[in-house]
Amino acid sequence: MPQARTNKAAEPNGDAGKPVDRRVQRTREGLHHALFDLILEKRYDKITVQDIIDRANVGRSTFYAHFLDKEDLLENLLRQLGEQLHDETVRTTPPADDHIVHSLTFFVHAHANRDFYRAMLSGGGGDLLLDTGRKHFTEALRQHLDQRVEEGAVLKIPTPVVAQYLAGAMMSVLTWWLAQDMPYPPEEIDDMYQALALPSIEALT
Repeated sequence: MPQARTNKAAEPNGDAGKPVDRRVQRTREGLHHALFDLILEKRYDKITVQDIIDRANVGRSTFYAHFLDKEDLLENLLRQLGEQLHDETVRTTPPADDHIVHSLTFFVHAHANRDFYRAMLSGGGGDLLLDTGRKHFTEALRQHLDQRVEEGAVLKIPTPVVAQYLAGAMMSVLTWWLAQDMPYPPEEIDDMYQALALPSIEALT
């Protein structure tokens, strides 16, 4: 379960440069945990703010001091997961790793938290899950592709277009993999994704 994350909407005075007060952080962590647990118990679209604050044992005014609504809380939670995955990928990827896209950490995480993601996809939160995941993965891919392209190279297809394509493919493969009860281990499905991604990378130049 991710730690709480500061977002602009949740800053008390809109000052994102200040460190988060520990009490504020604990409150956000409690709200994250509450939503995460509730999603495992009931459909996301049936969860109310009242359900969340009851589970987190905080007041309604406290909830709205940090988040606009449950969608804002969920998006914050998913962004936090994405940032942690990115940090984990950077930390664990060997310098000599020749993978086109560093996606294995993503598949391993999805496998470990499959009950949560299945509940999201079937419980009315799938669109937000896929949209947030696609945005995060697109940006990570774009940065990765820009690093692989030699300076001054003439590209047939701009890296942002390829990043969008590969991120969409990632979300599609992930959705299928979850729906099919993950018939392949994370390492194997990642190898398949890498093989599918290769032609897109080769189309850059």
